This record gives sequence, C-alpha cells and structure tokens, in this order.
Amino acid sequence: MNNLGFHCNRMERFREVILENGLGRGEFYHFPSEELPLLKREILSHDLAVSIHCPLVKPDWYPDPPTWAFLCDVEKENRELNFRMIGETMEVAGDFGTQYVVVHFPSPPSTDVKGIRYSELRDIALDSGHRLALLSEEYGIPIHIEGFGPSPFLTVDFIAEVIRQFPVLRYCFDSGHMNLSAQRDGFNLYQFAAEVAPYVGSVHLWNNRGMDDYIAFRHIPVHPSQSPEEGWVDIARILEAIAKGRPSLPVIFESPNWYPKALGDYDYRDGVRWVKKLLETLS
Repeated sequence: MNNLGFHCNRMERFREVILENGLGRGEFYHFPSEELPLLKREILSHDLAVSIHCPLVKPDWYPDPPTWAFLCDVEKENRELNFRMIGETMEVAGDFGTQYVVVHFPSPPSTDVKGIRYSELRDIALDSGHRLALLSEEYGIPIHIEGFGPSPFLTVDFIAEVIRQFPVLRYCFDSGHMNLSAQRDGFNLYQFAAEVAPYVGSVHLWNNRGMDDYIAFRHIPVHPSQSPEEGWVDIARILEAIAKGRPSLPVIFESPNWYPKALGDYDYRDGVRWVKKLLETLS
C-alpha cells in the first residue's frame, strides 16, 4: 500500500518494518549519517514513497531530544537553532525524492513565558509559520506541521489560520500526542479530528490510554485489541474522520516494531494488517 508506511531510523529496521509488512512508504528520521547512501539505494531499489520527520540526521550541536521544537519560543536563539536544523534537513530531502517533511509546530515553549503577553507569543508562532512556508517554497517540498502540547496554539482555529495564510503547509495529525493533549486540555479528540481534517496532509498512528502509558511505554503500536472503552484511542474512528475518501493520504505507523509485554502478548504486525483493512474500507 503506497499510502501506508512505517517510520524508521536505522537500516537494521528497514526491511522488517517496511518491506516485510508489504508497505510502499517509509518515514525516515534521526539516521546515522554513514547509513544515508545505503538508505537512498534501498529507497530507489524498492521504489518507495518517502517522507522525512525532521531531523533526517541529528546534528551534534542540537540539544536532545532531536525532535524537540523551539519554534514558539520567546528566545530567538532557540528558534534559530530549530530553523538551522530544519534547513539542513530540507537541503538533503530532495535527494531522497521526499514528498514532504514533518516539523513539530505548534509546540510548547521551552522557556519561561510568565509575563509574556499571548499576543506576543502568537506573533512569534505566526512568524515561525511564515518562515516554514518560505523554506517549503525555497526547496519545493511541502512541510507538514505536527502539533504537540502543552501549547496555547494547539487548537483547530490556530492551525486553520496558519494553513490558510500559508497553504504550502499541511497538518500532520498524531493520534497518540493528540490523545494526550485532549486529556490534558479537556477537549474532545474526535471532534478535533473531524474539524482539523480539511487541513490534514498526513497521519501518525500510535496509541495510549493517557500519560501513564506514555511515561511507561512511549509510542505503543496500534492493535485491534485496544478497546476505546478502556481508554485507548479509537483508531478506526480517527481514520474515518480524517482518511475517508482519501486513498492517497499518507498514514505512518510511528511506533516500535514490538508490543510491550506488560500490556499483552501481542504482535505489532497484527496492528499493521488491521489498519490496512480499515483503510481499504475507507478508500
């Protein structure tokens, strides 16, 4: 399935998570630089569709974790670090035939914002959105913004405003992060998904029942055993809200290639097969 893919950050995982699952797409991030030539050859050899989650290669000058975003920070120096990393990823993205690059935005500020007016923070966020759009236009590669909280800008209204102003940007809906945000901020996850759907360019799939799961297991693979009545994200409902009638919408499994034993003796590949069937019914 060309619309369905798996994220991957090492060549040792490439064959299992993408090829052996019968997927035609990969989303690559945080790769060892010495593996990039082999990655490029394998992508071409298997005619894969490609996206990149910034950074493709983690720079040694950027703080951990490499996907931490500073685009809504008051501190200009932090924002410039983030844009430098995004720029480096965009420079090499074209060599891989990348369809789009995922960047974390809007995101929580990493600096103290006490005493800073909301309007000032909003201006900073919109300026960062503008700069992302300029990078997208410069390199001819769409950028998909993926929000995670706590952020005052992780709302449908703000996301819609950014994308209407900068239509080269699209939204990457992340099922796991949005469930955490909905529980923390008190909004309805499924209403959010339905309202943001017109602006969505891609989807990240993983699951949790809340912050305790995230702290213990991080990104849990989606699986048909995960009952919404027990607090799991209803993956079928999310996909229906966002992917129905959109057979080419990229959907990426963003989880490890194993299921936590503490949660059950399950095979993550059952989740891959389950989502394939769900998407077939929605196309």
